[in-house]
Amino acid sequence: MLRQVGPLGSLKVALYLLRHLWTDFLVAALLCVGSLRLNPNLAQMLAPEVLLPTWGIAVSVFTGFRQSQAYERWWEARKLWGALLNHSRSWRDLLRALLGDHDQISPLLDAQVRLAWTMNAELRTDSQSHLRWALSRWSDAPISADQLLLQQARAIEQLHRSGAVDAWGRLQLLGVHSQISDTLGGLERIRNHPLPAPYDVFVRVAVWSFGYLLFLRMDALYAPVGAWVGFVVMLLFIAVERLGAFVETPFAPADLALPMNRICASISRLLLTDAHPLAQPPEPETALVWT
Repeated sequence: MLRQVGPLGSLKVALYLLRHLWTDFLVAALLCVGSLRLNPNLAQMLAPEVLLPTWGIAVSVFTGFRQSQAYERWWEARKLWGALLNHSRSWRDLLRALLGDHDQISPLLDAQVRLAWTMNAELRTDSQSHLRWALSRWSDAPISADQLLLQQARAIEQLHRSGAVDAWGRLQLLGVHSQISDTLGGLERIRNHPLPAPYDVFVRVAVWSFGYLLFLRMDALYAPVGAWVGFVVMLLFIAVERLGAFVETPFAPADLALPMNRICASISRLLLTDAHPLAQPPEPETALVWT
């Protein structure tokens, strides 16, 4: 995800955001350039004095609601990933407490690490070299997170049948397994249920229409400086609306998403060892993007 690193961190973040917004800014620039020095009477008809304040308030309300809902989705996803890390730690500690140095502990810990990386891959809509490399550490055919959960449940039952854990220990392991399952289900819900598409389209059209009408009004009243001010304000409204759309999808694009690779690396470090390849960060600590 984007992070400010060093004295030029803010500039680097702005350049990364521009990479995602340049098409919107280009269309806005072409639209405004094509409307320069529009007949003042026509501008008055398109953007009357009564319309702009009213429409501006409405756009602010809709945009604010959209930003609030987007941030709630992002924060819930971040809490769920944090919960998955905590549940993985509980899984490790419980296995150690019940089994000691049993030979079966290592495969169960490795399976939990694989579950985290697999869920990481299933949530994303874009591929990453580091994520593909992480998943390639398991030589058998790729399987889904749901199948890995089922294997985990079967492993718990096998431990009980073999006498490695008693009924109380089986119940405790199943409790952690249920918590992991609930966490993965919450992440899938966020991925599968975005905000309704009609609402997304409506907010975007509202922002663009307000920004354009404001540009026309400023250009007609305070040319030539007013055109620049109106254009900058229009770009700011467009950027705010688009950033809300990015936050609304916390799993993609990679450079704006949650740091899921970093969280999975932390899980690998907790359950395996610090020296394990999967416990290493995908990029240097000083990198701007680390997802």
